[in-house]
Amino acid sequence: MKLNMKRFEFKRLRTRIPALIVLLGCFTVIAATADYSQMSVRASTSHVTNKKTIVLDAGHGGTDSGAVGINGELEKNINLAIVRDLSDMLTLSGFNVVLTRDSDISIHDEGVKGTREQKVSDMKNRLDIINKYGDCLFLSIHQNKFTEPEYFGAQIFYTANNPDNRMIAQIMQDNFKTIQPGNDRQIKQEGDELYLFKNTKIPAVLIECGFLSNPDDAANLSDAAYQRKVAYTIYNGILTYLTSKPANNAGRTEISASSIPENSGDITSSGQ
Repeated sequence: MKLNMKRFEFKRLRTRIPALIVLLGCFTVIAATADYSQMSVRASTSHVTNKKTIVLDAGHGGTDSGAVGINGELEKNINLAIVRDLSDMLTLSGFNVVLTRDSDISIHDEGVKGTREQKVSDMKNRLDIINKYGDCLFLSIHQNKFTEPEYFGAQIFYTANNPDNRMIAQIMQDNFKTIQPGNDRQIKQEGDELYLFKNTKIPAVLIECGFLSNPDDAANLSDAAYQRKVAYTIYNGILTYLTSKPANNAGRTEISASSIPENSGDITSSGQ
C-alpha cells in the first residue's frame, strides 16, 4: 500500500494526545515506586533540531503475528505496545519520532497477494521509511522464542554496517540487566540475515526483549507496566548513546524514570 506519511503522522498524533498529556504531567512528579525508581537519564529539551530522528519499528503486524507466547500472547502486539510507550517518552523529550507502523497492520503494497509476497513488500516499505529520514537512529523491537523454556532475557543484535552499532547494542544489553536480574546474554553480530539492517548504513540495532517461550518472560512482557519498563530501558539507552556524541550534549535537564505513570499506555497486548 502507498503510505501517506502526513496523514499517518496526523492520525497517530490525534489518537495519542490524551496519553501524551497524562505522561507529560507525570514526568514532573517524582514518585518512589517501581524497582527502577532510582534510574535517571539526561534528556535534552533544547536544540531539538540538532537531534537525530528516531525510527521505531514494531516487528511483524497484521496477518504476521510473529512468535506466539507460551501464554498465547502474540509478539506483534507486545512489540507495538513497547514501541508506543517508547515513542511517547521520546516525543516528550523533543525527539522527532517516526513509526514504521502504529496499528496492527502489515504495510505491504495494496494488491499484493500471498503471505511471502506480502512479507517481502512489507519489509521493502519499512526500509523505504528508514531511508527517507537519512541520518536517523533505527531500532527494531521484537520478542524471542526457543524450543526450550529455560532460556530468558533480552538480547541485542547488530551488524557491522555502521561503526556505532556495536556500542549501541552493548549499551542496550547492559541496560536490560537493570530490569532482568540474572540475564547474562551477550550482544550478537549478524551478517546478511537481517534484511533491514544489511541494507542501511545508519546506526541500527534489533532488540529482542525476552523469550515468549519462557513462562516468566512471557508473563512480564504481556504486562503493561513491565512493557513501560522495557520502553524506559530502551529510552535510557538511546539517551546514553546520544550523550556520548559531543554534538548532542547541549541543554539537558534531568528526567527520572520514577515519574513515568503506571497507566500511560492505552493498548492491551496479546504477543509477535
